[in-house]
Amino acid sequence: MSLRGCGGSARGEVVATKWGFETEYIQSCNCTYGCPCNFNGYPDKGHCEAFVGYKIRNGKFGDTKLDGVKFALAFWWPKAIHEGGGTARLYVDPAATDAQVHALEEIASGKHGGGVWEIFPKTFAKALPTKRAKIDWKYGEYVASFKVDGVGEVQSDYIENPVTGEKFVGEVVLPTGINFRRSVVSRIKKLVLHDADFQFDHKNTAGFTTVIKKARATLRDRREHR
Repeated sequence: MSLRGCGGSARGEVVATKWGFETEYIQSCNCTYGCPCNFNGYPDKGHCEAFVGYKIRNGKFGDTKLDGVKFALAFWWPKAIHEGGGTARLYVDPAATDAQVHALEEIASGKHGGGVWEIFPKTFAKALPTKRAKIDWKYGEYVASFKVDGVGEVQSDYIENPVTGEKFVGEVVLPTGINFRRSVVSRIKKLVLHDADFQFDHKNTAGFTTVIKKARATLRDRREHR
């Protein structure tokens, strides 16, 4: 199975399932601190490489509970995200049941709404098959990490003043953000991913850590996140 999912009605119409979750979230990418893509800018290196992780505190997809599920997503785009041509893969910790993996694949397919969950799949040229791999997870504001066994890892920390070494404390607020509405801004001191089409190796790049709350996932959802 892959991100594209396989649901639908007898007439071939998509039947959206109600879903939602509260999840810890760690985001890393190859852009400079803050990531211009969050502000309708373009990736400062001309292309986008991202590796993001989740640990769901509580959630459901239809009747399937998602509490405690850990998963990650890898993304690559040759230019800006909205220009398409992207590649994606879902990684799920083996503690998840088959039903939970299927639920995540359905959510990530974009068929069931949810802002970024609906938008990103439209930019993919390739969605690789889901891979199960052990995920180690440590979450905190600024200092956080996740590791996908045999694939890669992300380590987040404070941005530091280059002169004094003082830790930078700050947040980004995006009232109409499609992914999160509020997040602390961090430094990704390590972003490594070596799997199939993904060959990432970065340090001191853009990071965000937050808790995302989706009460009901639709593109029209304007509830506060976090």
